[in-house]
Amino acid sequence: MTGPGGARCRVYPEGVHITSDDLTDALREHGMRVTEPRRAICEVLARSHDEHLDAPTIHARVAAEVDTAVDQSTVYRTLDALEEIGLLTHTHLGHRPAAYHLSEEERHQHFVCDVCGKTVAVPGTGIDDWAADIRARTGFVVDPGHFALSGRCADCAARADDDAPRPIGQ
Repeated sequence: MTGPGGARCRVYPEGVHITSDDLTDALREHGMRVTEPRRAICEVLARSHDEHLDAPTIHARVAAEVDTAVDQSTVYRTLDALEEIGLLTHTHLGHRPAAYHLSEEERHQHFVCDVCGKTVAVPGTGIDDWAADIRARTGFVVDPGHFALSGRCADCAARADDDAPRPIGQ
């Protein structure tokens, strides 16, 4: 399997997660030194395999775990390197900073509620069909996972429906 830029990605069986050692080994294989801050970044990412974290959150978690100062640029450079290697992906969730997650996750689309900010991840099959249709009709290759689609979550949509004016007699 290949990731961004044609980089090889490891495919993990269901229930097996990318470890911090996998991440640090990959950095080392790509010529990067594995410093204490980089190791801590990899540990935070590996422990957070089911979360979508932005760089400031990763930085804060790392800063709380290591004794040395961790520069935000180290976090961003490490995230960029892991993404280039193909072990990490990012998406834009509305007006928030880019959110990162390990590439082991099933391909999915994000939906962000404009009212409460809730994020819902949905397997990408329907979105993939839409992207294939766009390509067939226009030749444009869409990357639907890169940006979240916005709207209203089920709870906010139901509240909005409850608040909507009703015709007399209903």
